[in-house]
Formats: sequence, C-alpha cells, structure tokens
Amino acid sequence: MTRSASPRPASRRRYGIHARAIMADPRWSVLPLAARGMWLHLADIADVVTELRAPARGQALTVPDLARLLAADPAEVIGAVSHLVNRDIIEPVADGYRLKAY
Repeated sequence: MTRSASPRPASRRRYGIHARAIMADPRWSVLPLAARGMWLHLADIADVVTELRAPARGQALTVPDLARLLAADPAEVIGAVSHLVNRDIIEPVADGYRLKAY
C-alpha cells in the first residue's frame, strides 16, 4: 500500500520543515544557540504569519511581537536579533524586522 504524493494539508504539516535547509547554511555554525533556535522557529512561524517575510508598511514585527510569538523573554530576543541581523538572516525595516533567510 503506497501513499499518494499529494502535499499535506496546512493542518498536518510537520514542525521543523525548514530545519535541514537552515542547518546546512554556513551561517548556522557561527550563531549562538539562542539565535539558532530563533531562526528555526521564525522560519516555521513565517509559513503562517506572512508579515514576517513580507511585511506591509506599518505591520513589521517588533521585538515584543517576536518575543510573544516565540514565548521568550524580550531581553533574550534582543540579543538573538542582533546576531541574526549581523549575519544577514533578518533585516530591520522601518518599524520592525523581516526574515530574509528561510
């Protein structure tokens, strides 16, 4: 018995689908642990929250928004964001941040 090759519905997609591509990126090995975790989680969240990849004017996610989505302490998010910005993984936009690498 074989399974059909049709894509999974949105409700059945597996968590961590971007992990293999992200971990193969050369920037992965130079990131601290908090920034690595944030990158993996943001890539998965960006599948649902489209403002993370392509924010409309005035709707980019701020540090408190990112902390809420990640269920993390905003102080820790600030540190991870700085590493991700330095490695060109996320970029600042006028009112928040945009995920560039996913």
